[in-house]
Amino acid sequence: MLHEVLTKISLNHAFADDCLYITKEKSKIILMYFNNIAVATLRSMHVVSFKTVLSNNFDIADLGELKSMLGILVTHNH
Repeated sequence: MLHEVLTKISLNHAFADDCLYITKEKSKIILMYFNNIAVATLRSMHVVSFKTVLSNNFDIADLGELKSMLGILVTHNH
């Protein structure tokens, strides 16, 4: 079901990694690891619209800005 929702909003499944969905727009990248999703984008409006689509299709919990994933410390450059 998740794959159908992501492809419906023009995200393409990357052949190199089953957990990676990308767009032709270089400002949007979606990386999923099990039941956690990290969204990397140049524009915060893309994150908001993506979370809206997911919440319309699934029960989700927003954990806020990413601090670390897979043991990697994440910093933000606003």
